[in-house]
Amino acid sequence: MMSLRPASHHFTFSIARLGMLLVMATSFGCSAQDPAGIRLTLEGSGKGSIAVAALTLPDVDSTENRDTTGIKWDLAARLTVTTGAFDSLDAVEFEDFEVDSVMFTDPGGTIRISIPRGPDAKWYKAIHVSAKERGRLQKALDGAIDQIDLHENVTIAVEIKKARVVASLVQTVPRVTVREKRGVVSVVIPLEVLEAPGTPMILVINWEAITPTR
Repeated sequence: MMSLRPASHHFTFSIARLGMLLVMATSFGCSAQDPAGIRLTLEGSGKGSIAVAALTLPDVDSTENRDTTGIKWDLAARLTVTTGAFDSLDAVEFEDFEVDSVMFTDPGGTIRISIPRGPDAKWYKAIHVSAKERGRLQKALDGAIDQIDLHENVTIAVEIKKARVVASLVQTVPRVTVREKRGVVSVVIPLEVLEAPGTPMILVINWEAITPTR
């Protein structure tokens, strides 16, 4: 379930474009991250936007409809980016990933996000391939013009416009990294951590609005 306003956009990238995207990510210091993840952007009013990037292995017949001869297609990899908007962050859900609470104070606030993990969790399976499919995904990516390495992780990013942010997990989880930079919190989670049994991770973000200087 994704509780968003109906308006949304879908962008699908071929393997070649996926390679370009990862090269761009490398230039920003994100070379150890797969492009799969969820990004939330919050305005001071409480409204905002969401982008979900999913890596999948679609059926070749459903993707390869160009006029080709003498080729037997066997693998396809796809990155699909879907964007949308919300009126209230605490009403946002994506599968079982959800914002637990949002508290506004003057001049900042606190956000708590529940990140389910374990074999029954749904959200990470909707944006990345399963363990048994990751070898096939890497094989497909190996065919790209630029080398693309699969790092087997997902990223959750939360940006709060015009604010200073501090974030942490309520309980530290090994191999899960939480970083803050220029109003953006990034949480990188290995798929092995998400696939292993465990209670939901709780991410707490505190922010303070930046007052314009005169």
